[in-house]
Parts: sequence; C-alpha cells; structure tokens
Amino acid sequence: MGRRKKKPAACSCCGTEAEISFVTALEEKLKSMQLCSSEEECNSVADEVSASVKSAPDKTHPSKEDMEEAISTLVEYLDVPEHDAKIVINSVVINVWGEEFADNLCLVDSYTPDDNYDDEEDASDNNPLNDKAESDNAEDYVGEGECQLCERTIKLTRHHLIPKTTWPRIKKRLLNAASTIEAYHSIDDESFSEKKQITKNKLEKMLGMSDIDIAEIPTSITNDSVRTYLSKVCLLCRQCHSAVHRIHTEMELATEFNTIDKLFCDEEILKFGKWASKQKPGKYKIVSK
Repeated sequence: MGRRKKKPAACSCCGTEAEISFVTALEEKLKSMQLCSSEEECNSVADEVSASVKSAPDKTHPSKEDMEEAISTLVEYLDVPEHDAKIVINSVVINVWGEEFADNLCLVDSYTPDDNYDDEEDASDNNPLNDKAESDNAEDYVGEGECQLCERTIKLTRHHLIPKTTWPRIKKRLLNAASTIEAYHSIDDESFSEKKQITKNKLEKMLGMSDIDIAEIPTSITNDSVRTYLSKVCLLCRQCHSAVHRIHTEMELATEFNTIDKLFCDEEILKFGKWASKQKPGKYKIVSK
C-alpha cells in the first residue's frame, strides 16, 4: 500500500505540514485498528496525542522526547500496553517522516516489518492490537449480568460515565481547578458550611458541571487520581448503552450525567430503561452452556 498524500501546509497557528500530516496519519491508523469507539473519539485522541509533536527549529522533525510523550498520551487515553502504543506511533512516524527517521528514533526494540501494521496486515492473528479491535467489533461485551439501567439479565458493555472524547477537556478543567478542589476538601468544620457551599459553586462553574457529587472528585489532583476519576464506568446492555449516547451528547454526559444516579434522574433515559426492561434480550440474551 503506497504512502498517503499529505495535506497542504496550514498557517503557523494551526501547525506545520508535518504536524498536520501526523494528526491525519494517526487518525487513519486508529480508525484502521478500530481502537476507538467512534470517529469523534478517534479525532479527539489524535488531537491530544499530536499536541506532543513539537517540530524542531527546521519545522520538519520532532524529537525522540516528543514521540515518547505521544506514546505516553496514547497509553493514557486508549489504555493499551506501552509496547503496542510504540508500534502505532512508530508506524505513523514512518508514514510521515520515513523509515530512516523512525529507525534513528528507536521507538521500538527489535522492530520488524510485521510491526508496521499496514492495512493489509491488520488482520494478522499475531497482532496484539487486533484482539481489542475484534472485541470492539463484537460490541465490546465485558460479561453477563444485570444491566444497571433496564435491570435485564443480559450481555453487558462498559459505559464510560465520562466519555473518552471529553477526557482532554475535563482533564484540563480538573488541573485548572486543583487549588479550589483542595481548598474545598480542607474545609472540615461544619461551622464553615456556607463557605463550603460557596467553594462548591465556584468548583461547579470551573468544571462546567452541575450538582457535583464532591465524593466523586479526587481530594488531590494528580495524573493517577485524574485517570481514576475519568475511568469511571457502569455496566449497561447494548440497547441502553446506545440509547444513552443517542439521547445526550458526550459532553452532556460528562458534565451533567456522569453517575448512574444522574442517568436515572433524566426522564428520557429513565423512560427508555422502563421500556427496555419489558423487551426480550433477542441476540443479546445469555446463552446457557
């Protein structure tokens, strides 16, 4: 498969030609590997990873440190093994800057042609990332049990209460609000309840969220605590999962319906859950072994 054509260079405020090509190549790689649940998530992850690409003064090549940061970001947002993230980034580097530059960066140990994961090779049984792609194609079932919305015993999927497409924005807001979050948690005396309410109102405004459950917010803002907060999930059947995303935008879910209790408070979601509870599971039923 030949190398894809690069997009025309944009103005300096939008990035160099190489940076734009990196974003485009990464988006195509994520789509071909089916590592994201939607095109919106794919674009969001690619934009966040590409923020690590800082071209050298000649505006043509990034440093190895830049690429290592891109790898770390990819691991953080897609939750894939570091080695697999290195393979993806290395493939994108080859696409944009060529094999010689990729070899000089030495992003992967003992790199082989199979690691390139060209589109024609993506179906390889030895490709560790294809296990995830196959899982996504199988609707990403994580087990069997009771759907937290319709309460049917059925095949379950994992719903991120804060959708991955919103992680870059929510993470930035949490970092900006770190001092306010710590200030709130430091107010323990009940006599300062008014002060706590004022601080909570300020925090809700900074995070763009309504009716924050303070117990859900990390007491201190670190990469680990933010990662844990963003990774909250609930288990829904495929029908309820699809309905939740159909009824609200992903940013609405992240800021207004980021707990299972808040989902239940939405009249339309609750109405769907009650309707779904009376439906037969169909192809999503649990098959007895």
